[in-house]
Amino acid sequence: MTAFSTLLTASGLIPALLIVLLALGSARLFVSKKQIPMNHEFASVDGLRGFLAIGVFIHHAIFWISFAKNQNWTFTMGRLYYNLGRNSVNLFFMLTGFLFTLKLLEARSRELDWIKVYSSRLMRLTPLYLCVCLLMFVMLAINSHFVARESIEALVIEARDWLLFTIPGRPDINAEPNSQIFMAGVIWTLPYEWYFYLTLPLLGLIMGIRQRTNSGIWLTIAALAIVTYSSWHLDYMLLFNFLGGAIAATAVRSPVTRSTLIGRGANLVVIGCLVVSYACFDTLTLSNLLILTLALSVIACGADVFGLLTSRAARGLSTISYGIYLLHGVVIYVFMSYVMPGDVRSSLTLTQHWLYIFMLTPILVLVASLSWRFIEAPAIRAAPRLAAWIRNVYERGESSNSLPKDASNS
Repeated sequence: MTAFSTLLTASGLIPALLIVLLALGSARLFVSKKQIPMNHEFASVDGLRGFLAIGVFIHHAIFWISFAKNQNWTFTMGRLYYNLGRNSVNLFFMLTGFLFTLKLLEARSRELDWIKVYSSRLMRLTPLYLCVCLLMFVMLAINSHFVARESIEALVIEARDWLLFTIPGRPDINAEPNSQIFMAGVIWTLPYEWYFYLTLPLLGLIMGIRQRTNSGIWLTIAALAIVTYSSWHLDYMLLFNFLGGAIAATAVRSPVTRSTLIGRGANLVVIGCLVVSYACFDTLTLSNLLILTLALSVIACGADVFGLLTSRAARGLSTISYGIYLLHGVVIYVFMSYVMPGDVRSSLTLTQHWLYIFMLTPILVLVASLSWRFIEAPAIRAAPRLAAWIRNVYERGESSNSLPKDASNS
């Protein structure tokens, strides 16, 4: 047992590798082939998402080592496990920047429908998030024995802030300390995503895109996002991740750059970049940003890390990556708080902690796969209907505004 315990140290690779393997195997088992998108030009990029989500899960599993013992949400382990969270989030932002810059580049030659874009984003991010918020409200009510510790007005404001993706703030709910730990604190990234989405019309104007609908309202929204930047409480350095993704998108659309990046040794370049970034940096410096940008650019140009990123298991894990990201904190919280007795939780050794995380990995993948099937996928399918409804309302408004002018000309 001593040798086995030595392998399960927080500074070694063994725990992370075992969790990744368990996640891949579980995704192969729980995510059906028909749920996985067919191979496409950027299948390698999509395949990266699942690994990033599992990286964040491992990162927060480390936080629970100290939180289970003394209720302190602190990270005291090695740089690698820290970066499994931070660098994975950096790459998530880069993937967003990459995919939407591609849309803007394509819109130079064909019209971009902003109603469709925002309807898609709303239906992709909102339904599962609202479900998790509702579950959090219920769990926190149970923790407080359904006793209101604050005024109704305060509770409504707190709930509002959370339902708005914590853009106004992340308050504790009903004076319950560390309320955000229910989701492992991952919600801090969502305002960054929404901020980037809202500024897209302005970026599109700069890039000279063609737009299907009147651009005035969209540019107004983008301008408001820019003007109210200070109210979003964002770290401007993290916004450069979206720029890194934009650079990768520009590179992949350049035949010369693409042929250069996909040359011999491309997979080794990706592995080398990721090893250096995850093992050598503590913060998002310019050097780290450039290294991650290079890694994403090479992956976007076709590097699949020797087939790993395009494997069925990786693509299955990618399909449910949003569920893994939002739900891993819930799974750990419920197990640690309601299943495991407090005296056992506070006395766990590091080896025992890892063994429980290994056990929770397939449970998390199963829960995320169910979330995809019953919440996320139906919402995604409903996005075109929402877009059609919004467009109908918009066009009727345009028609009614033009009536007086038409009448005066008759």
